[in-house]
Amino acid sequence: MLIINPKRINETIEVKPFWYNYYAGYSHTFTQKIIESAKLSEGAVILDPWNGAGTTTLMSSVNGFQSMGIDLNPVMRVIASAKQATKDNLEFVTSRLSMINANIRVSIRNDDPLGDWFNVKAIESIRKIEKCILGEYLYTSTTEKVLSLTPAQCLMFTALFNCVRTYLTNFIPSNPTWIKKPKSHAEKVDISWAKFKRQYVSYVKEMIDGISAVEHEWSQTISNITIGSSTSLPIKSSSIDFVLTSPPYCTRIDYGVATLPELSILCVNGEGEVDAIRRKLMGTTTVPKSIEGKESGLPHKCVKFLDGVKSHDSKASKTYYYKNLVQYFFDLNLSMNEIDRVLKNNSKFICVVQDSYYKDLHCDLPKIVIEMAEMRHLKLLENIEFESKRNMANLKNKQYRSKSVAFENVLIFEKG
Repeated sequence: MLIINPKRINETIEVKPFWYNYYAGYSHTFTQKIIESAKLSEGAVILDPWNGAGTTTLMSSVNGFQSMGIDLNPVMRVIASAKQATKDNLEFVTSRLSMINANIRVSIRNDDPLGDWFNVKAIESIRKIEKCILGEYLYTSTTEKVLSLTPAQCLMFTALFNCVRTYLTNFIPSNPTWIKKPKSHAEKVDISWAKFKRQYVSYVKEMIDGISAVEHEWSQTISNITIGSSTSLPIKSSSIDFVLTSPPYCTRIDYGVATLPELSILCVNGEGEVDAIRRKLMGTTTVPKSIEGKESGLPHKCVKFLDGVKSHDSKASKTYYYKNLVQYFFDLNLSMNEIDRVLKNNSKFICVVQDSYYKDLHCDLPKIVIEMAEMRHLKLLENIEFESKRNMANLKNKQYRSKSVAFENVLIFEKG
């Protein structure tokens, strides 16, 4: 199997990777090389249980394979589904663009989460665009709303995400996965409707041009992208031919906060629903009230690392950080069970993982994943290592390490 560096550099085969700047994930070129060299049979189904921005599902469609993409974050379902848009979707998009005008009526909730950054006038501008995308439909939850969206609507929402982000640059620090909030109402962002509309239309037309430049044609049913947990996959046992994925980094990245503006746009039931979604995500910086029993069943190297965290002399190591990491590895362990369950015998599972540090303690996530896999029916065939110069370790805990080299490993397993 042909393996190249998974980092998102030198993307030459696709325009869609540039539609949304997602910190995590591997490149479309890397994915293309793997799928090409896997020599899958016609009718094979490819799974990504941490689908993120939809690299695996897009490249599966490009190569004519059915795929399933699962992610708990509704934002990721929208972005991944947008990448499934083809020329057949463009008539809907251009039609909806022509309907955007200042006279669209919207009502603003008092707890609209966009109010964390924007004043009421600005929120109205954003919600007018959203109403144009959706029409007059009413939804009872964010999940219901997001699952109802077509690829064309998801494309238009992705453009809205990017447009809103241009107004938040002053609130994004050196850590690209964290977003600050204004300290006072006076600091909240105002938006000129005419300028915002022009920017939005420009973003959408750029995406339309990208679709028009390639020869992508496939059935809208070739990919099933949904909201769900890797710990309980909505998939029949022994039904998947190939798994290509990357679990959330073990670096306490709060993916809910990293996509908070996008969640705020999609949210149906106010700030409380956004917080509830954030708390469900694997790797979240929130911690459960209890981790009783969750340490049992974890492999030796994982337990050794957790014991080191628990006994560390830094503040909150044995309380907050220990509980946070136990929850992460508990979820990862359950997810490995599910991957083993849904994968067919003699089929391959490709996993991209990166090591990290807790203070001065090395978290060898590749070896932990290997131990978890070999506790099941998953045999390691190859372990290919690449140095990663762009990593979160160099943004945190500099008092423990002046500079950290991180390694990204491509692990190839076979079931049976």
